[in-house]
Amino acid sequence: MNMTSNELRTAYLKFFESKGHLILPSDSLVPDDPTLLFTSAGMVQFKPYFVGERVPPAPRIATSQKCLRTDDIDEVGDAVHHTFFEMLGNFSFGDYFKREAIIWAWEFLTDILKLNPDHLWTSIYLDDDEAYGVWANEIGFPTEKIIRLGADKNYWPADAPSKGPNGPCGPCNEIFLDVTPELGPPEDPVWSIAHEGNRFVEIWNLVFQQFDRQEDGTMKPLPTKNIDTGMGLERTIAVLTSASTDYETDLFLPIVQRIESISGAKYGRDEGVDRSVRVIADHVRAAVFAIADGVMPSNVGRGYVLRRILRNSVIKGRNLGLEKNFLATIVPTIVQIMGGVYHEIVDRKAYVEKVIESEEEKFRRTLGSGMARLEDLLASAEKTLEGEAAFTLYDTYGFPVELTREMAAARGIEVDMEAFEAAMEEQRRRAKESSEFAAALFGGGGTVLLELEKTVEPTKFIGYEETAGEATVAAIVKGEELVSTAGEGDQVDIVLDATPFYAEAGGQVGDTGEIAAEGASIEVVDTVKAGGFFFHRSRVQSGLISVGDVVQCRVDESRRQAIARSHTATHLLHTVLRRVLGEHALQSGSVVEPDRLRFDFSHFKAVTPEELRAIEDGVNELILEDVRTQVTVTSIEDARKMGATALFGEKYGAEVRVVKMGEVSMELCGGTHLCRTSEVGLFKLLSESSIGAGLRRIEAVTGHSAVQRVHEIEDSLRQVADKLQAPPSEVAAAVDRLQTSMKDIQRQLERLQAKSAAEQAQELSASAQNISGVNLVASKLATADVNVMRSLADGIADRLKSGVVVLGGVSDGKVLFVSKVTPDLVERGFHAGNLLREVAKVAGGGGGGRPEFAQAGGKDPAKVDEALQTAVELVREIAG
Repeated sequence: MNMTSNELRTAYLKFFESKGHLILPSDSLVPDDPTLLFTSAGMVQFKPYFVGERVPPAPRIATSQKCLRTDDIDEVGDAVHHTFFEMLGNFSFGDYFKREAIIWAWEFLTDILKLNPDHLWTSIYLDDDEAYGVWANEIGFPTEKIIRLGADKNYWPADAPSKGPNGPCGPCNEIFLDVTPELGPPEDPVWSIAHEGNRFVEIWNLVFQQFDRQEDGTMKPLPTKNIDTGMGLERTIAVLTSASTDYETDLFLPIVQRIESISGAKYGRDEGVDRSVRVIADHVRAAVFAIADGVMPSNVGRGYVLRRILRNSVIKGRNLGLEKNFLATIVPTIVQIMGGVYHEIVDRKAYVEKVIESEEEKFRRTLGSGMARLEDLLASAEKTLEGEAAFTLYDTYGFPVELTREMAAARGIEVDMEAFEAAMEEQRRRAKESSEFAAALFGGGGTVLLELEKTVEPTKFIGYEETAGEATVAAIVKGEELVSTAGEGDQVDIVLDATPFYAEAGGQVGDTGEIAAEGASIEVVDTVKAGGFFFHRSRVQSGLISVGDVVQCRVDESRRQAIARSHTATHLLHTVLRRVLGEHALQSGSVVEPDRLRFDFSHFKAVTPEELRAIEDGVNELILEDVRTQVTVTSIEDARKMGATALFGEKYGAEVRVVKMGEVSMELCGGTHLCRTSEVGLFKLLSESSIGAGLRRIEAVTGHSAVQRVHEIEDSLRQVADKLQAPPSEVAAAVDRLQTSMKDIQRQLERLQAKSAAEQAQELSASAQNISGVNLVASKLATADVNVMRSLADGIADRLKSGVVVLGGVSDGKVLFVSKVTPDLVERGFHAGNLLREVAKVAGGGGGGRPEFAQAGGKDPAKVDEALQTAVELVREIAG
């Protein structure tokens, strides 16, 4: 069938829209689920709906979901395995079940995609007679092509009835396309469907979610029976277009051709070359989407996965002769293919390219170090290279174990893979732990939210227009329970039908203030949001408050205004950062508080003092321009057309709020802002620092806090000026004069020390021992200053003309040895480094150096005399 991937995606969504499904956009690759590193299936974002914790926006939903899986990462490079892929899915939450799911799947495949019904097969769970009946009796599907399989094949997640992961699960119904029907019916259909994946290609999996698997393995029935289906876009378009692999489809072929162009390699002629090309195409595509969703390379969690796939791509590039950075040059091709559907990779293209280029450059430096380290390890290994050493190469230098094994095998050395795998498993355990975030607002938050969603309307926020207003108490949460009243001293979360209190979101902290009821006073210490409800974290100071009470709300206005100053300033800062540093300097996080702001952004080196000054001045110039703030509520698509900036990690609904400040800034933002930029007053930088690879952080203050900061700087300057006895305006000149004076004093001190060293060298050289014709000075000093001791050793050697000098210095518990051997004795076999190595051992230290000079440390000052006597014995032994 002549169909493009975009046409397939659109056809799927339109088909299910015609069946009453709400079409939702893809969720981020970074899931809210604390048990997952990445969104790995279409159902991930809907898990709370499946288990009954939340009420879905519609009973029927369809999506095309970005997914990333690493279970089969080592298989990537064959015809069908991928890390990143798109999952087409239709979902039912207590609405339709097996019958509709099967009938609609059949309709879409045969009527819309025009697949030959004779080429389709299906598999069901062993005892799923209901699904069998739909296929056999309603569709009229040949019963010999309905294959019953066990839990390892037809239960999702696999093996769930007996072991498997916890969470929603159920029997599934897979649909296969026979891509070589000319071979005739298989002799053993059960075996063929289960094992011949190259002939019988799975194109759709219908999961009948019925159970919630518990920690102890018991299967608890879900509140409702649900449908969760998944059709892989890449695999389906490949079979529809009769492509021999997924990489010959319009989703990958331009990427393959780009790799051919930059490497000179020819795809389709050599399996080794083809595998490298496929890995690069898959991995760079995955990296583009992961980075666009806010993932950065690191050594833990998601960042570790991203780093691994980028580094594996570099290694595969070396197989194609690509010895210089090349990964970022593939990004524009991926954006051209996918950007029409996923706007985030268009908006963040420059940033993605920067991250990938920086990571590749870093890896190429460590790769060279890794090669050198491997050479050292192989040189010292006999028959086996320790697995821990191979893992260190992999973990520290990013050196793939496959390459380690290949190079080791060339020298007849095996790698202890059992120990390597044990170290890898420990790394996976640490990575998994690093991804476990707090999962709920309250200890029993899921139950509370579900009950609220069933009985209470979401909170209406009126705080953009008002900071005070009347409301009705809709619910009171105490601990993990809904209660009807709260009295003096109680700490509770109060839900109102409407509120002027802003709930923490988008980096902006929640409002504080007070709620007053008849005879009751409540202090609001924070406001947070979950599931459409605003929870006013409160302390009842007096009286009694009950559900249904009419209350008066008042936000702390001065605090709200201070927060607005910080928030408006972050928008101005974002604009100026891109002007000064480049368009890649995109926001990746922020904290907006009344007394400070913190702004995280993408940049790949420290910001210079000159750039920081330009940034601070640029923000203050925009403040002085007195630009008016305008807010527009519109659709996400119209906001994009307007040119509004969307931020990393934020998830937007169909309707968004655009905050525009003249022609200066336009961002999607739900926070509270000033009416005009001039109300910020003053912007003052506090610090700039690194918070990870490619990420920087600026902290700053605004308004009264900025003025206070200026006062602190002035006070410090005044104190320094007083100590220097100079006016504040002349502090720099006074410091220059002081430094010049100190340098003069230092030079005088050095002259005195040199004179003293010369006199001491004369004295020590006169005390030289003659051992079998070799002059030796072995003396203890009351200093451990390496420069002084070295100068002294040189002076003694110059006076001896021929001799060995060994000095042991002790000062404040520190021990240092230096040794000097004159050239004529070096020729006779004396070696300062070897000599000092044995001497330092006596004092619990070690070290060495060149034949003519060496230095070493020690740990035991009490052993210095004994160590110097050892020097005497060693010289006697060599001289004799």
